[in-house]
Amino acid sequence: MFVFIFTTVVVGFACAGLILLAFRITGRKAPKYLIPLTAALGMFGYMIWNDYSWFDRVSSRLPPQVTITQTYDSATAYKPWTLIKAPINRFSAIDESKTIANPANIAQKQITTIYLQKGHPAMATTRLIDCDTREASFITPDTPLDENGFPTRLDDSRQKADDDPALERACAP
Repeated sequence: MFVFIFTTVVVGFACAGLILLAFRITGRKAPKYLIPLTAALGMFGYMIWNDYSWFDRVSSRLPPQVTITQTYDSATAYKPWTLIKAPINRFSAIDESKTIANPANIAQKQITTIYLQKGHPAMATTRLIDCDTREASFITPDTPLDENGFPTRLDDSRQKADDDPALERACAP
């Protein structure tokens, strides 16, 4: 957050400086309202660009084995430009390189889901997906595991919809 605020202020000063420099080169005096107006427009322009380009910038830096499964957008009243077209500000992805099938039950897959949200640290969870029963459960440090590293007992198993993106990715042939 500090970097965003700092960068926004720097962009404002840079825009104001460019206008001031242009007027100085031409030998004219800049109107009093023009410098702060240019700084404000530059800062708003940077904030809008940052909102709409965040997803593309972050997703392009993901390794090839990470597949984006869901995106979420949000519109807020304090950013009126988001009411026109809401930018993507968070998404979830599956790390395909960490997907493991249970040797004892091939329908069970252990997946790693990564959650990224603008302005927040990345989070990762490990889940067990059962492709036969269409259930999913989180694997926590307290979950008892067998010799293969798969849960022996699940307490929070939940039925998933057939179009659930994590289920579709984990159970794809």
